[in-house]
Amino acid sequence: MVPYILFFIGGLGFGYAAPGNSRWLPLLFPLGLALIAVLDEGIDGTLVVRLVVALIVTVAGVLLGMLLDRRTAPGRARPA
Repeated sequence: MVPYILFFIGGLGFGYAAPGNSRWLPLLFPLGLALIAVLDEGIDGTLVVRLVVALIVTVAGVLLGMLLDRRTAPGRARPA
């Protein structure tokens, strides 16, 4: 459970603070860890499921960070 929380927080931070397409860099973290696991232990169903969940959680974090960035962007008119 802790790795998924860390992936979400990483995605949230990058989605909020990183410029442009570099917001999607956190997707490399679960992919890199999965690659290391594949080289060490081989591919199995558990690895694939955990990788898919990690990618979904990371994408959710990035999208939420982007949403928060848009809402707090300077120059945006705030409703009265």
